[in-house]
Amino acid sequence: MDEIISTVVANGIWAVLFCGLLVFELRDSRGREGRYTGMIAELSERLATVNAVERDAKTIKSDVSDVREKATVIKSDTAAIRVAVAPERKLASGDAEAAACAAV
Repeated sequence: MDEIISTVVANGIWAVLFCGLLVFELRDSRGREGRYTGMIAELSERLATVNAVERDAKTIKSDVSDVREKATVIKSDTAAIRVAVAPERKLASGDAEAAACAAV
């Protein structure tokens, strides 16, 4: 270490300024690296949250699609039941023409 200092002093003020600047930059970069590491960790946590929300949204979208399909089936079943029940309603109301058609 003493040899480095004596070499720096022998080369003049520029060497001293260079070494001072080098030490300053090394300390500053260490602090900056610590802040960057913290920022990366925070962003990683947020990314995990975003990924969880994305998975939940896909699940909800799939569930909605399933419900729509089931609703379509229920609508078609309901329409078929209405068609099947309609002649019976006409008979129950006492409509003579409907009774004649049903007898044929």
